[in-house]
Amino acid sequence: MKSTMANLWHLVKGVQIRDLGEKRYLFKFFHIIDMERVINGAPWTFNNHLLILHKLKGGEDPL
Repeated sequence: MKSTMANLWHLVKGVQIRDLGEKRYLFKFFHIIDMERVINGAPWTFNNHLLILHKLKGGEDPL
């Protein structure tokens, strides 16, 4: 998934993707511009599955 989405998004600084289980992933963007472009460019799909993106607030648990 990482290489597919990174190639699609054309990120400036890249992204780290962590599998949280239960069909959840944590995307850590290394530049605010990348994160904003991805969130504002939604909807995104991967293997015909909709990616639902949520920007975490400070201290918010991703699980």
